[in-house]
Amino acid sequence: MTEQPRLIGIDRLCRQEREACLIAVRVLEVAEAEAWDVGGRQGAVDVMLTLEDGRKAAFEVTNLAAEGALKLAMLLAKDNHKWSVPGAWFWTIEIGSLEDLGRLKGCYDNIIRICEGAGVAYPEEIGWSESADPDLQWLVQVSLSVMTGYPEQLAKDMKNPGAMVVPRAGGGVIDESMTGFAAALSEAFKRPHIQEHFDKLARADADERHLFIPLHDSALPFGISSELVFEDTLPPEPPPVPDSVTHLWLAPAGSRRVLLWSRGEGWRNFPTKAATPFPMPRR
Repeated sequence: MTEQPRLIGIDRLCRQEREACLIAVRVLEVAEAEAWDVGGRQGAVDVMLTLEDGRKAAFEVTNLAAEGALKLAMLLAKDNHKWSVPGAWFWTIEIGSLEDLGRLKGCYDNIIRICEGAGVAYPEEIGWSESADPDLQWLVQVSLSVMTGYPEQLAKDMKNPGAMVVPRAGGGVIDESMTGFAAALSEAFKRPHIQEHFDKLARADADERHLFIPLHDSALPFGISSELVFEDTLPPEPPPVPDSVTHLWLAPAGSRRVLLWSRGEGWRNFPTKAATPFPMPRR
């Protein structure tokens, strides 16, 4: 009977780091996994894995998302994705950016009153007029956000009335062959914190160096992100990582797969734990 891997201090990791580590333990031939960035160690990777053949694997976890996307998601979650409605209809509010959030939260009720008073479910139908209210003009002409009213669905008939407030979803053509993947990932990797994790791995005293990245749905263009989440397609090219990184893990939010790339075996798919989509941070 195969001996179970030893897990040392893993409960001291945050949930996301812990889940990532457990996936690696399940996929790789791991004898021991020890939380490493603890106890005052400076510049240490998150976890040090000892493989069954005795080699060491440095394991680091970080997020990838569009600027402000994680903070926006956190703030909307605090509101339970619901704002009170001042009118009679049910409304959906899709927030296009973190910058939009503050103003929209202060003026959405005015926009709803104006639209319901005019019998208009789509603010863009009246928001381009020179005489339109400044809040309407801002929403339609300046912001990246979208509001939609549903006059056939009355708030008074709802069990928990309120406007549903969510980040604005992307759209476009699906990149079924993933031909744009490497270029999109290269652009995403220009974010400063990614280079910091590359550098940390390069300094690690280990035989292998693994970077595990949970991907927010805003991290990559819609056409690529959708293919990663809903299909099993593997990228046709290696990722744009420095020579010091030997393995790259990508965990798309909402997907039931994790992608693993290594220099020896290229891209492979593995299921997430118990077929549960990988969690994104709430911080």
